[in-house]
Amino acid sequence: MCIYFLAVSTSYGQQKTYYNQTEFGVMFGRSENQWSGETEERSNFTMLTFHGARIAKHHVVGFSFGFDNYETVQIIPIALGWRGFLGADGKAQLVGGFDLGGGSTILADEEKSEWGRNWWEGGIMASPSIGVYIPATNGNTALTISVAYKRQQLFQFNGTYDRIDPSVQLASASLPPGFNSLTETKYLFQSLVLRAGLSF
Repeated sequence: MCIYFLAVSTSYGQQKTYYNQTEFGVMFGRSENQWSGETEERSNFTMLTFHGARIAKHHVVGFSFGFDNYETVQIIPIALGWRGFLGADGKAQLVGGFDLGGGSTILADEEKSEWGRNWWEGGIMASPSIGVYIPATNGNTALTISVAYKRQQLFQFNGTYDRIDPSVQLASASLPPGFNSLTETKYLFQSLVLRAGLSF
C-alpha cells in the first residue's frame, strides 16, 4: 500500500497541478433587427482565461472568466470548466473543453431617468470547444489554438416608474416595487469562436 501511494505521488509530482489557458479571438455570428427581423453578419472581440487543477493525467477542472464585446452590450462570462488532452506528453495534443455558467452585465450601460430605467441581465452560457496544444521547447509554456461554439442568453429590461403616491400603490407580484410597467426582451447570441493564446 505504501509503495502504491509513493508511486502515485511521484507520478503526479512530476506534472504541474495548476493549468492556465488564456486566449484572445473573434466571435462570428448573426444579429437580428428586433423591428424588421432582418439579420446581418457580426464579428466581435472575445477573450477567455481558464484556471484549473489537474485531477488526472489528461483531465483538468476549474473555472473561466473573460470578456465578450457584442455590439449592444459587453459581457463578462463566468463559468465552471473542463479541459481534456489527447496525445503524448511533450508533443502536440488535441484539447477538448466545455464551459458552463453565466454572463455578468456589470459593464453594460444602464439608463436611468425620472420616468424609468433600462438595464441588462445575463443568462446561461454554454461553450464546448476543441483545439490544439503545442508545447514550447522549454516545456513551461504552450501555444493553444481553439475553435468553440458559444451560446449566451441575455435579457434587456425597460421599466417605467409608478407615478402615484407610493403609500397607495397596489402590490403586484409580477412587477418589481416602484414600477407600473416592465418590458423584457430576450436575446440569444450563438457564435462560432476562433481563439489563440498561451498556456502554462
